[in-house]
Amino acid sequence: MRRPAIFLTALTACVALAMAEAVGEQYQQFGDAQSADLDLLNRSSDGTRELRRSEGKAYDIEVWDTEAKKTLGAITGLSGVVNVANLSPDGTKVVTAERTGIVGLWDAATGKQIRLLRGHEDQIHDARFSPDGTTIASAARDGTARTWDAETGAQIVGHKQSGGSYVDAVSFSPDGRWVLSSGNGWVDIWNARTGDVHSSTRIGPEDEGAFTTFARFSPDGKAIVVMDDDKPKDQIPLVMPLPRN
Repeated sequence: MRRPAIFLTALTACVALAMAEAVGEQYQQFGDAQSADLDLLNRSSDGTRELRRSEGKAYDIEVWDTEAKKTLGAITGLSGVVNVANLSPDGTKVVTAERTGIVGLWDAATGKQIRLLRGHEDQIHDARFSPDGTTIASAARDGTARTWDAETGAQIVGHKQSGGSYVDAVSFSPDGRWVLSSGNGWVDIWNARTGDVHSSTRIGPEDEGAFTTFARFSPDGKAIVVMDDDKPKDQIPLVMPLPRN
């Protein structure tokens, strides 16, 4: 798939379609939510909060109270352009993938900045919380994926993607122990705390970032789910369980 001009829209369409036939996770994140509502990004584990794109302002993100049916706060980001946003499992925080190359952490109820996670050298393509909310994973145009302590903002691991170039997407295994990063035709699986690489799998063309590479852990963590133009849906089985290092 040729790299889209607007990454946010393309990633939603591609990954949502890839996951459409899989069993949904209780905690759904950007690209995982199975919904015809294209403004819906994800929801908290208890379903009381949702993260949605603003209907009135392009690139703005809104946190909604689903019971009161009202907006709690708006996340505008730093540069006015948020590529991806995700809600924490408990619905209290939002992480943003910024075009400025910064990962933003925000209070979901107020939209106020909690802290900025700096280290990437180019714009962020994806950012998300682990299933327990303690860790953040990010993927960037600088050819790296990283994990961060969600409480302190300290970087835990800096992973150099196989094939170099852009990293398009990240996802956590269901137990939060492993990160799957995809980009430039490759999928790497590595330990979120140590950086130890479990596997590197080539799933598409290498073309210095001209093609996007979308992949996620399957909801049960037993396969890599792949989506691109040439192969609308593919699942690559993983040897389970993954090592516990």
